[in-house]
Amino acid sequence: MSAAIVQINFSFNVPVSEQVQGSIDKADMFNQVDGLLWKVWLLDEAEHISGGIYLFEDRERARAYADGDIVAELCRRCPDISVRVFDVMEQPSRITRAPLP
Repeated sequence: MSAAIVQINFSFNVPVSEQVQGSIDKADMFNQVDGLLWKVWLLDEAEHISGGIYLFEDRERARAYADGDIVAELCRRCPDISVRVFDVMEQPSRITRAPLP
């Protein structure tokens, strides 16, 4: 099986410093997510948009995360959330030095 990406973007309505601190406070829990290899945290201060790019071992685990409790709770708090699951094109990604397993 090939790796898969989950991309999540959402608007936030708290001060940027509070969004950043909340992300720091929650970061460690992602180390326990099944199949998650890494997460990059995203922030657009000007537009008040946050999110993440998550690399999973495979599409099954990526889909389970996207359909799971953490994302469901985020969806309840952020009605404009975007959650997408993508397959990774491994050959061109490796050429451009993507950190794949």
